[in-house]
Amino acid sequence: MAEYGELLNTFNPHREEFYSYINNYFNNPILVKTKNVSGHSIYMIKTICLLSRVCRYIIAVVPQDNNKIGQSEKLSNLNWVSFQTRTLDDMHNIGSHNYQPRMEGKLVAKINRIKVNSENSLYNCKEFPIEITLLHKTPNGSEYQPQGNIISALETFQTILTFID
Repeated sequence: MAEYGELLNTFNPHREEFYSYINNYFNNPILVKTKNVSGHSIYMIKTICLLSRVCRYIIAVVPQDNNKIGQSEKLSNLNWVSFQTRTLDDMHNIGSHNYQPRMEGKLVAKINRIKVNSENSLYNCKEFPIEITLLHKTPNGSEYQPQGNIISALETFQTILTFID
C-alpha cells in the first residue's frame, strides 16, 4: 500500500524537524546501503579522517527496504530509526564525505546522563524526543561527562541516537 503514497498517521513533525537538523549539520551526505539485518537496512558513509587503523562512519538504520546492496541514497531521503556516528575497525569499501563540525543551531541542545554501565552511558534531551547512547572506550566509562550537548555527543563517533516516542 505504501507504494501508492504515504501511510496515514505516520507523519511526525518532531521527527521531521530533527531529521532536518541532522541532515543540515552533516551536509546531507549520500550514504550507501551495506546490508540488511534483523528487519533493518544499514546505510553508511565514511567521513574524512586521518586515523590509520580505524575509520569514522555516519550510519543510518532504516526499516528494511527493497533497495539493492550498494545503492546510494541521500540522508534526507532516509527516515531512520537509529542514527549513528561510529569509529569502526572494519574498512568498508564505500566513498567518503566531508563536513565542517560547528557548534551552532538546535543541535547544541543539552543532554543529561540518566544511566551508566560498563558498556555505555545513556542520555536524554528535554528539547527532542531522543535517547543518546555513548559507547565506552574504557571499562568504567569515565571519558564522558554527566551533561553535554547533541553535537558533542555526535562528534565522539561512539554514538547511537534513537527516537523515544
